[in-house]
Amino acid sequence: MLRSVLLLAVGLLLGGAPSFAQTAGLRTQPIEFDNTLVVTLPDEGQAAWQRAGRLLARRGYLIRFASPELLTISTEPVSNFSQRLMGVYLVVDGHELQMQGYIPAGDNTINWLHVIEYDNGKGLSGRRWKELQEIARLLGGTVRYARTPTH
Repeated sequence: MLRSVLLLAVGLLLGGAPSFAQTAGLRTQPIEFDNTLVVTLPDEGQAAWQRAGRLLARRGYLIRFASPELLTISTEPVSNFSQRLMGVYLVVDGHELQMQGYIPAGDNTINWLHVIEYDNGKGLSGRRWKELQEIARLLGGTVRYARTPTH
């Protein structure tokens, strides 16, 4: 099961990279169905990728997949007191870092990943979105929001 989740994560990550590049229509405030945080950073490329990886590790995320060539990172879904189970994946393109959160979904026969969407509530979904915003805030730079296609 872990292998299939890993393969799905890598597939979403690699399959999602082209859609991440479509960041037209960025907003300064998230709206319903936004699922991507776009952070414009002072550093770029590998330096931004390494900084993001260190931050995720300090926050307790276990790195599942990291590619210095593609400048992508995917974490294992982890639980903590505030947001329960959630994983993060991101891609760096120049000074821009695009980040999404995900949760595993499915049953014993089918597994897939559900991308976290904006939620301003105080429930579990809202806490997950707030965790993504906190990661973006700690990375520094300007944060904008977008809805990118998911597969």
